[in-house]
Amino acid sequence: MKRTWITKKGKSYSLSNVGIIERNTMEWMGRTLGCLKDHRDFIQSHDLSGIPPGFQVTIGVVCDGREIIENDPAIPNHIQEIIIPLMAQARSFLVASSTLVPEQQLAAARAVREGGSLKTVTTARILQELRLKSYILRDESLRSRTELYSRSEINLHLMVTETHLFLALPRLDRTYDLENIIISKEPLAVEWGRMLFYYFLSGSEKVDLSIF
Repeated sequence: MKRTWITKKGKSYSLSNVGIIERNTMEWMGRTLGCLKDHRDFIQSHDLSGIPPGFQVTIGVVCDGREIIENDPAIPNHIQEIIIPLMAQARSFLVASSTLVPEQQLAAARAVREGGSLKTVTTARILQELRLKSYILRDESLRSRTELYSRSEINLHLMVTETHLFLALPRLDRTYDLENIIISKEPLAVEWGRMLFYYFLSGSEKVDLSIF
């Protein structure tokens, strides 16, 4: 073991701060390298530019707990039939997205109506659509539990609940792949998604819903 990795206190030895950081770096990088190997086709066929570099190098924690769901061409909305029941169990939603998924909007609206909360970061283009189509913002009674933020650039669809991470990425042609949504209930993956949401939130502006 490298000498800088350990420190001696009396008769006992423990990892030094350098050792702790190097160990954690190797563990997280190992996960990500494993992800690149096991999910190479998916990664090569999708646009990951919307994920900041600092999150790309730790994306292995998302792959580790990813639930594999086989596509069924005969049932185009099969993935939504899996996601919506999971959303029905949640009461807190963190969303960063540059697309609209009507089924998920309705599920989030039901949760907010039952006392849940919703924070959404989105783009100016989607804000225009929300003014016309939002199922939540039309109901003034739900606005106290809804927060909406605007950001100039988002290139993914992220939703995080208390227990699950949902992540959809664009294909290389910039269309969203909503049939291959990454779903994970692993605590590290959920925390990864939560931190990614707050990354987008930190560079956004809050929308005044009273005049929206």
